[in-house]
Amino acid sequence: MQITSASREPLAPWIRQNRDRIDEALWREGHVLFRGFEVGGLPGFEDCAVSACDALYRHYGDLPLASASDNVYFSTPYPRHLEIRFHNEASHTQSWPSRQLFFCLEPATEGGEWTLSDGRQVIERLPAQMLERFRELGLVYRRRFIRGLDTSWQQFFKVETLRELRVKIAGSGHEIDAISENDLTVSYRTHAVLRIPQRGTEAWFNQILLHHPDALPAEVDAMLGKHFRRDQFPRTVFFGDGSPIPAEWVRTIDRVLMECSIRIPTEAHDVLLVNNLLMAHGRLPYSGNRQVRVALGDMREVAA
Repeated sequence: MQITSASREPLAPWIRQNRDRIDEALWREGHVLFRGFEVGGLPGFEDCAVSACDALYRHYGDLPLASASDNVYFSTPYPRHLEIRFHNEASHTQSWPSRQLFFCLEPATEGGEWTLSDGRQVIERLPAQMLERFRELGLVYRRRFIRGLDTSWQQFFKVETLRELRVKIAGSGHEIDAISENDLTVSYRTHAVLRIPQRGTEAWFNQILLHHPDALPAEVDAMLGKHFRRDQFPRTVFFGDGSPIPAEWVRTIDRVLMECSIRIPTEAHDVLLVNNLLMAHGRLPYSGNRQVRVALGDMREVAA
């Protein structure tokens, strides 16, 4: 759903005045694009996020912070010539935002479109046998934190020492394999499909395409392959019983997500509000100096 202002109305108060309409659209269509409004820079974007969410999340370790208030993040730092594959934000962790906002400060010279894929449609199109196996077994994400490569475990978990980490995740279902503080692997078992009882629906909800080695771009796969076995890549994902997800299944998942997707070209001052429970998101390759900021809100641990 796109809402356009011809007179550059201030966006934050507009969201507050139309919150019921926006909430309905988020469950019906999965996203709302605000275009032509006056956002008011990063402070105004944060006000928009506050208006669109009941509570913002300021402790997310997978995105670098972009504001002193800790409520606004930079977008994923990923090479501009590579596509960011479809994923539901934080679905590989024990809690996840139900709402995510993106603010385009500066659009790319070429490319860089936002991409969205409806997890409800994905459920309908995946082969029944495949879907049932994912429902039954779920997933295990295995993340290897190696100093100097990707986010550190200290930043991701917001702790300083291994002892603090063990205390923080005690009882959460995480498993730690610590070779040293510079090489630490954390595994976490969770779902691949999210049931949303109050809406009588379910959605494809995971980060398989960000974690499975067979979904990596060829150049990234080749680079990592020089240093690690494929089952020891920094990010991997398996069925919940530890068995491998076949490469052909990953290709099918990728194809179906693409079939259920839309592209949204970005313009300066666009704000995109996404229902993260329903919609996987991504980003196409681009050229130029694309600048996007992100806010997360209304965290969930169960689909209540």
